[in-house]
Amino acid sequence: MDKLQEQFKKDFEQSNKPELSFDLRQLEPNTKKTKHQIKPYKMVLIAFAAAMGTLIVLPTAAFLVMSLQIDESVKFSNRQYSMNDLRIAESNTFKKLNNISYPSGQKPAESIIRNDEKAAYDSFTNTTYHSLVDSSKQDNMSYSVVGLYSLLNELSNASSREDLSYHLNELLGLDEASRVTFYEKIMKANSFAELDSTIQLKNAAFFDTKYDYNQNFVNTLTKLYCEAYQLTFANEASRIVEWVNNAVNSRGFIDQNFLEMDDETRLYLFSTLYFKNAWANKYLSEDNIEDDFHLANGSIEKTTFMRHSYFAKTYFDYGSYISVRDYYYGGNASVTYIIPKKVEDNIFELTKNDNIFEENPKYKKYAGAADSESYKRFKINLKTPKFNLKSDVDFKPCLESLGFGSIFDRYTDSFKNAFSGEAVKDKPSFLQTLKQRNEVEFNEDGSIVRSVSMAGMACGEAAPMQPDGTLDVDLNQPFIYVIRDVNDSPIFVGHVDNPKA
Repeated sequence: MDKLQEQFKKDFEQSNKPELSFDLRQLEPNTKKTKHQIKPYKMVLIAFAAAMGTLIVLPTAAFLVMSLQIDESVKFSNRQYSMNDLRIAESNTFKKLNNISYPSGQKPAESIIRNDEKAAYDSFTNTTYHSLVDSSKQDNMSYSVVGLYSLLNELSNASSREDLSYHLNELLGLDEASRVTFYEKIMKANSFAELDSTIQLKNAAFFDTKYDYNQNFVNTLTKLYCEAYQLTFANEASRIVEWVNNAVNSRGFIDQNFLEMDDETRLYLFSTLYFKNAWANKYLSEDNIEDDFHLANGSIEKTTFMRHSYFAKTYFDYGSYISVRDYYYGGNASVTYIIPKKVEDNIFELTKNDNIFEENPKYKKYAGAADSESYKRFKINLKTPKFNLKSDVDFKPCLESLGFGSIFDRYTDSFKNAFSGEAVKDKPSFLQTLKQRNEVEFNEDGSIVRSVSMAGMACGEAAPMQPDGTLDVDLNQPFIYVIRDVNDSPIFVGHVDNPKA
């Protein structure tokens, strides 16, 4: 009897209906359609049962089958419930560990961001950005700041090392309780959907069934808007991929190869961002032009540029470069462009000592006097290239440069607080990978961003013992060797008199 038959049998037996009068061995999962002569009122009963959903269709089926006059063996191949529902029913390993209520609505919820919260988050962004620029040396590099922040915030709660917790708190800039409050504001500002303006942040943790999860850690994840699940990685990795792709509104954004799963992988943390916003001031395709884009090496690339004009009260002039802001529909989001005044200048060199994520009011430029004529506005004529870029970002070099290299060391136990039980007592918990995949598109209609940040955690073996002394063995004379099997039984014995003979 196959799994499908076993599931049906179990559901039938658990119902309070009379025993079945037909042979269960005749159930065939993949039979052809058969025609049955059923009276109209009984067709109504079938339609009603189907409409009630999977959970009640199975036990109800026993009653319906016994009341119908069917000429052939009963066949269930034509049931209308989802095969996904069947797979969930058949799985004894998939488990939801918490319940998350994401903020929702058609508009973002504005919150008052305290000065210390703003300073901490801007510092985190500036530090990680410059470190990524220096460590990745990657053209067209982009990354989700909030995705990385979310993962490191969750990892800080999994940390089982006092020094690591201190270092993460320094990078994140706020204590644990303050970060919970601040992240709630982040979620409320980035969890809404309407036709021309949508931003969705989603987080999830997936634990493998091989180790017990730490309930305290799951409770913390709940506070940080992180869904938590437990499943068998070896058989159900497709569920993880499906969750990510649904979160970023794409069927094939990642596949199982992105997970880099192996026998030691025990936990995945994900943070996703889906951003789709129209411009407040539309670009028109007829205004596009072909023009030169000056590369850093001095060469020129012909590029399609979009052009539009809009009005703004201010911009920032830092002498050798400027910072100007454009807006998306409804004022729900904006984009800041930082660009040199001269094509021969390098923006990375010009800004390497600046916190470019915290505007300096001293350099703000007004169309009129700041006190009495601030109602005047600049007309901004913006020319920006169309682009559609995809990239993967490996955060390991970045974090290593910031002093977090030990979290990737398989012999250093860094995140044991994510797990519980004797199974992990002597197994160090470390990061296998911390990376991000991004797709960014700027076109006439607006901007689309899809991003997934992933931390893959593993539990390895205990660190090798440190020697109390040293024994030097030099095989520089005839010697005997013995090969033993797993039971320590010798299976091959030999000796070497002259290795050059």
